[in-house]
Amino acid sequence: MSSSPLPRSAARPARVAIIGCGFSGIAAAVALQRQGISDFTIFELSAGIGGTWWNNRYPGAEVDLESHLYSFSYARADWTRTHAGWDELQRYLESVVDRFGLRPHLALNEKVESVTWAEDRGEYDIVTSSGAPHGPFRAVISAVGFLNIPLIPPFARGETGFAGVVCHTSRWPVGLDLAGKKVAVLGTGSSAVQVVAEAARVASELTIFQIEPNWLLPKGSRDFTPRERRRGRHPLVYEWRRRRLYLRYDLRQVRASHARRGGRANRRRQRAARDFLETSLASRPDLRELVTPGFPVEARRTVISDTYYAALCQPNVRLVPHAVKGLTSSGVIDANGDQHDLDVIVLATGFDAANYLGNFTVTGQDGVELHERWAGEPQAFLGLMVPGFPNFFMLYGPNTNSAPLVSFYEAQARFAARAISGLRRRRAVQVSPALTRRYNEWLQARLATTVWAETRSYFRARGGRIVSQWPFSASCYIMAARLSRPVATRYR
Repeated sequence: MSSSPLPRSAARPARVAIIGCGFSGIAAAVALQRQGISDFTIFELSAGIGGTWWNNRYPGAEVDLESHLYSFSYARADWTRTHAGWDELQRYLESVVDRFGLRPHLALNEKVESVTWAEDRGEYDIVTSSGAPHGPFRAVISAVGFLNIPLIPPFARGETGFAGVVCHTSRWPVGLDLAGKKVAVLGTGSSAVQVVAEAARVASELTIFQIEPNWLLPKGSRDFTPRERRRGRHPLVYEWRRRRLYLRYDLRQVRASHARRGGRANRRRQRAARDFLETSLASRPDLRELVTPGFPVEARRTVISDTYYAALCQPNVRLVPHAVKGLTSSGVIDANGDQHDLDVIVLATGFDAANYLGNFTVTGQDGVELHERWAGEPQAFLGLMVPGFPNFFMLYGPNTNSAPLVSFYEAQARFAARAISGLRRRRAVQVSPALTRRYNEWLQARLATTVWAETRSYFRARGGRIVSQWPFSASCYIMAARLSRPVATRYR
């Protein structure tokens, strides 16, 4: 319910907390600046900025989207590769932070543990791991994403007794060298195939433990030529490259064509994936059978790699089509009971993807905690706001996982910053419960028609609800976020 604005003398600036300093956290900070809001703090639990690209430093770590798209529309870069590696992306983010003067706003090594709404004051109190006082905040923007809580198999938790090195891809030990070692990679997803390609070149033996294969498509990753880089420094050429790539993804995702059985884009990708498999493993029918998935193309995250199939054919590489069930002092025991002696075990086992905001608690009106409200099935209006949690926004929230990601971050950051700008003369802003309910009913009905509804994957919560995916184009989402804010949000 709306109320009269505060008198001019009572108007006060909105002090904002941003949780996370990866791509989306930086986008939130820039959007606030563009709304004239300079009183914000960016909390980051790591020792440096970068989010995904600070944590994921394993050999071969590289983005699956083209560099010109996996970057901000307002911050060009002289990219060296079609698909940037983690180190180049980290340098890029550092440069953006400096370009927009964000370092004075950073609180590094500061893990947010709880966010609690104080109705009497119209503010949030934040408790961090250090216990340092940070003062109340008028608004909070969560920019932690959803692929940030590593899934560690039970047998690899705590003290394992294994004499070698055990590590998750998102927690790669500094200085770990795979050269000349017996290496195991557990998993065959996007991170796994990148590690495999690098390990196959240097390890004495590489064993890949596959529970279930994934569909692959070639990436076409390469270095830009000196001529391409010179031309790319021209603003018009850079923008043309970016817009061409954006349009390609947008057309592919119109009416969820990429994720519907019979969709034109889905059929095209299915043919490409099968052709890539048949051609790459033409001389290895034994491998071809092992790595052919039994689910539709796109039902799970399609892996993008130029090198995985070729790595499987190397003489020092072995594919084991079983899970690992335990560790020994010298290696692992697989589901068949066979023992494998190893020096390094790489857990490419993914993340607890359905556990949105799982690293901290959020308490809203009437003492309701957000995870209790969700009951294991996260949902929000456009992934941005949840009824009962005033002045609280999420970037890369439920059902906003799609390509190109950074375009989503920018749209979400604009939505949040513009809503927060209205708090200068208002107490709180909330999202309409009725509209949120209707929106999610509509969204789930559309998602039910996709291949995502047919297969178990990290796209779905334990109860089966698809909680991560956005089924349409980026332009559709950007337009929805732009047009719905005045209708969906209510000030008081």
